[in-house]
Amino acid sequence: MTFCPYVLMSEIVKAEVNAALARKFRRKVGEVYGYKKGSVKSALEDLIKRFVSAKGTEWGSMKGVLKLEVGSVELQHRAWKRSD
Repeated sequence: MTFCPYVLMSEIVKAEVNAALARKFRRKVGEVYGYKKGSVKSALEDLIKRFVSAKGTEWGSMKGVLKLEVGSVELQHRAWKRSD
């Protein structure tokens, strides 16, 4: 048995987006990354890296934007009930 100290870890991220936006994204990915296998994955990884490392993102400004009668936990419970 051979020990390999390098473990490749990945996670599948799924999202539903507007069809027109997805077409534009794929077209732009093809222009920038080339029309080849793995180009969408590379583009998404680059975008996620930029998003999570962005300096100066003001998350606090998002707090309280929605005026709702219920809290976030109740909204999550309702969402899960609808998906079952």
